[in-house]
Amino acid sequence: MSAASHGAACGVVIGIVLVIFLQQISYLDLSDLVPALEYLLIGGVIGGLLGAGVGWVLGRRYLAHHPMGEPAPSK
Repeated sequence: MSAASHGAACGVVIGIVLVIFLQQISYLDLSDLVPALEYLLIGGVIGGLLGAGVGWVLGRRYLAHHPMGEPAPSK
């Protein structure tokens, strides 16, 4: 898996957890089914996009500092 897909998966989970946390502190009302699913879906999508962006940037940074093809230093 690439860094972007790892970031996207983590972002989806964090987005859904954030929606549930906001419900716990009485900021959102998740008592109705359709709005609750919309909030969870929107939170997952936004979290996934942000996580994918962060993962992509971190993956590019890692590859810039650790070029492929070079042997790893011995420990």
